[in-house]
Amino acid sequence: MNAHARSDRSRRVVLIASSLFALLSLNATGCLHTMDAIDPRMLPVGTASAQRLQSHVAFLAGPEQTGRQPGSSGNRQAAQYIEGQFRAVGLQPLPSLGGYRQVISPRIGDNLIGIIPPAADSGAARWIVIGAHFDHLGYPFLGADDNASSVAILIETARHLTHPSQHGIIVAAFNSEESPYFGTTEMGSQFWFHHLPEEVGAAENIQAVIIMDLMGGVQWTPLKDAIFATGAEKSPELYQRIKDTATSPLTVLPVGIHLVEEIPDYGHKAFSDYDVFRNHAVPFLFLSAGRTPRYHTAGDVTSTLHYERMAATVDWLRRLIALINQDKAPYRFHADRVEFADEIAAFRSIVDQASHDDTVIPGTSWWSLYKLKKDAEWLRAVDSSAPTPEKLERLERISIRVQCLLADYSGCFML
Repeated sequence: MNAHARSDRSRRVVLIASSLFALLSLNATGCLHTMDAIDPRMLPVGTASAQRLQSHVAFLAGPEQTGRQPGSSGNRQAAQYIEGQFRAVGLQPLPSLGGYRQVISPRIGDNLIGIIPPAADSGAARWIVIGAHFDHLGYPFLGADDNASSVAILIETARHLTHPSQHGIIVAAFNSEESPYFGTTEMGSQFWFHHLPEEVGAAENIQAVIIMDLMGGVQWTPLKDAIFATGAEKSPELYQRIKDTATSPLTVLPVGIHLVEEIPDYGHKAFSDYDVFRNHAVPFLFLSAGRTPRYHTAGDVTSTLHYERMAATVDWLRRLIALINQDKAPYRFHADRVEFADEIAAFRSIVDQASHDDTVIPGTSWWSLYKLKKDAEWLRAVDSSAPTPEKLERLERISIRVQCLLADYSGCFML
């Protein structure tokens, strides 16, 4: 190579390196002019259902409950409130527990359990479980979205499920989900599963479990009226019921649990009460509106939730549970099952909007936008009929990029 060619090549290398450095620097020094984040305080709370939901959250995430840390007086006050609401909406206690409480330990506190018994003529009892954890991190973290939002939906859904049904219905407010209890024998959902009330008997008697976490947060306009439905893909019958209830105004996006478990800063891991049920092959559905920048911060307060979407979720859950109740045969569970075509369709829509100049996620950098546009090209071109390990891995990376941007985590440009 002659001197002129070496010099020209060196200039190109320097130019490329400078361009990359500039793009990376934009993440810290200059973001795109993106659409504004939603201000939840401007969202209407007009229906009676939304107002009841707001009232529940206002109590549970109020300063008097000091963040509902297990073992605290605020946690005990929250448990007392939930117990009163279970009684008020017509849920019955389990006779074997002698009330609504399942004691985890005097140090931690209780799970709260209410039921709608199966109809007397329904034969061998099977159960539908709908649950959410009610604890949080403790002051100054009040935990409106995490997870008072889900407990409020739990209570309001139970309000409409008080008639005898083919399957018994268990409504569970689990304690001690947050660190340091997650994944331990003291985690409320783990404790409940390993100490099943005698009315339930064995795990094989559970038809399906619905778990909710982070159900009220709102940040990006294209997902304002959407929730994610994950995990049901492991059970073809349960997944079909999700498809059967697709409707507006609530948008239910079915995606695989493997995509939700790709978590920025943590890697691949479980992060809510569905884990113990999944690990024991119990058909489950995990519902969430996803993380926002307020996740696990002192900014997660009552005024930051989308109560009308939460009300729409209550209506949707009522219809979903009614359909599950019609199914007499036990649901199957296949640990490796995915619905790849639906996952591609869901993320194709999300990424297309996230990479469009008019609907970019707030805070997206030029470099992240470049990667999103490449993701959008791949999603449009990929053959969704035949998942491969490489395709699944690419989709997981897309999921973690989107989650990172929606939660406004630092370092998103590096993904």
